Amino acid sequence: MPIQLNEQDSRRDHLSGGAGGGAIPIDLDYTTAADVSVLHHVTAGHVDSVWVQVHNTSNSNVHLFLVLNPSDDTSTAAIDAVTTEVIIPAHDSLWVLQGDSFRLRGTNTSTITAYVGATHTDDLRATGYVVRTKGASIY
Repeated sequence: MPIQLNEQDSRRDHLSGGAGGGAIPIDLDYTTAADVSVLHHVTAGHVDSVWVQVHNTSNSNVHLFLVLNPSDDTSTAAIDAVTTEVIIPAHDSLWVLQGDSFRLRGTNTSTITAYVGATHTDDLRATGYVVRTKGASIY
């Protein structure tokens, strides 16, 4: 059962894209703005500090495209403007976010998402956690 947060309370929680805190497969190749794997949603009225570690199971380096807090999820230009590329080494893992803070922006429904090229679908898994804080006066 979710814990209700009071003003300026915080708690640690799993990434919302992973059922019960499980690993999230990054299995989508970007064709349209909706083709992304959801890592985490930020809830209105909260600020989430997000930690994401990406694990590579393949024999080659994989280019991960991380989409960070777009203003909406229907405009390709809006997605491209907030996408960063990170190379995840073969058979290794990398912390791609280390406590970066996000809050709900515009009409977006997916705050932090990711995708890979077509040749690497299902090679990456994301794990991590968030520290969720409630209160507009904090930031």
